Amino acid sequence: MIKSIVKSPPNAILFDWDNTLVNNWDPIFISYNETLKKLGLKKKSKEETLKNAKYSLRETFPDLFKDDWRKARKIFYKTFKKIHLQKIKPLPKVEKILKIINKKKILCGVISNKDSNLLRKEINKLGWKKYFHVLVGANEAKKDKPSKFPLLLALKKISLKPNKNIWYVGDNDVDVEFAKKNKCFSVFIENKIFKIKDLKQKPDLILKKIETLELYI
Repeated sequence: MIKSIVKSPPNAILFDWDNTLVNNWDPIFISYNETLKKLGLKKKSKEETLKNAKYSLRETFPDLFKDDWRKARKIFYKTFKKIHLQKIKPLPKVEKILKIINKKKILCGVISNKDSNLLRKEINKLGWKKYFHVLVGANEAKKDKPSKFPLLLALKKISLKPNKNIWYVGDNDVDVEFAKKNKCFSVFIENKIFKIKDLKQKPDLILKKIETLELYI
């Protein structure tokens, strides 16, 4: 019954990063509000901040901060770099599922809207580099998620083309849109911040917990 949902096993499983594999929301929230404070702007709630964070900084800051967006970017990263490695925590059972994917010899990677250098530092901090065949962060491709370019770049690095045997696993509507736009198999992980009702498109697979991914591969 479970396997019938999946027509064929994945050739590759690509993940979002924040709120999919790790919890690193506090540094984002702290850094964003420090930026607002330094620019004399009203602070935002955690919910407002985190819902903006699904897009990359280069996509959101010009709209949010207008002519001051470069100054805002500098303030944000100065604060974030001081605290993100101390605060990062793997989400429950994530390393277990990464080990299973690795054991099954399925190609595995991360495509994130987090700055590429910061993404790699966080992966190295957790000792997870060994699990991933490809990493693509913000600013590496022509545009960031949900555009098609980060996936095309990632697949080029592992010599694959977009198809339903490429799975993209994420936690929000941008991730689902990203997978659908690229004709990949979309997996949505239920979470407290982004709800199923918020999704504009229907994922191919909805999981309550990431560890249940094992049942489908």
